[in-house]
Parts: sequence; C-alpha cells; structure tokens
Amino acid sequence: MPQNHYLVPEHFQGAEKNIEHTIITGTTEDAEDGFVDAKERLLDVNNWSMYTGPDIHFELADAHDKLLNRKAHKGDFIKMEAPDVAPAVVGVEAIEYDDYPDEGRETFAIRLKPGINNPETNVDQHNATATIVIDRRHKKLTASYHGRNEAGAWFSLSDELLSDLVKGFVA
Repeated sequence: MPQNHYLVPEHFQGAEKNIEHTIITGTTEDAEDGFVDAKERLLDVNNWSMYTGPDIHFELADAHDKLLNRKAHKGDFIKMEAPDVAPAVVGVEAIEYDDYPDEGRETFAIRLKPGINNPETNVDQHNATATIVIDRRHKKLTASYHGRNEAGAWFSLSDELLSDLVKGFVA
C-alpha cells in the first residue's frame, strides 16, 4: 500500500479502514490520462452510484441543503442514502492536488468529515474522517479509501461497497 497521504489523519479510536485498488497501465502517458479521469470521477459525486450500484444514492449539496449539479468543492456536503443504513451527510473538508515530477508521481485527495453528529454512537466523531486518494506513480494508478476514527452511517458502508467505489474511480 502506498504510504499514507498527508490528508489522512492519525487513527485514535473507533473503526479504521484502508481499501485500495491499483491498475498498471501500458505507458506513463496512459496513467497520466487515467489520473485526470479518476480525479474527475472523484469530484463528480452525483454519479458515484455508477460505481456502488443504484441502491446507494449520493448527492452533492451546499451548506443550505441546496442540491448542486457540479463538481465537489471544499465546503460542500455529500448526502448518502442506502438501504438498511440511516441517511448520512459528510462535509468536504479538504481537496488537494500535489505533483512530484522528480518522482514521476502525482496525487489528488479529498477528505470528508461528518456533517452532523450521530447520537446513536458512543464514538466521538470529532476525529472521524474519510479520505479518498488518487495516486499515480509512473504507470501505476491507485485509488484508496482511508477511514479514521469512524462512526456513523457514512463510514459504516461495507468494505465491498467502498472497494467498488474506489475501483470505479480508476476503472
């Protein structure tokens, strides 16, 4: 697994998840193109259901709960509804792109935090985050999910669904 991205915080309590999917492309140029596509898919929250299946619904909203039809920005919210899971909201806390040309590497990451407290859990959500990272190293393209100090509906998505989501970004 690639070393943790700097947007992935330390784990203190609650659940921790690390899920990744890697593909090796034929050329560095193919990986660079794939990186751009993966970054665009990651920001296109309203279409994440294409990767997890139609039973899980994601919507991008602003701070006033108005649905948005654009790419995600810092400060936006992601609403999720899934069967057998309470609806959940997470905020887009950070979006970062980094380029390391001497290493033949570039990264793009989005860090999410619970947008509302979940009274049904005893775990403090103050430190809870979910970070999704797209990493390109030469011909290798990886999408990964890093859940830290998890609690609540959003973060309790199954490993299989999270795996489908990260695979969808680099597929």
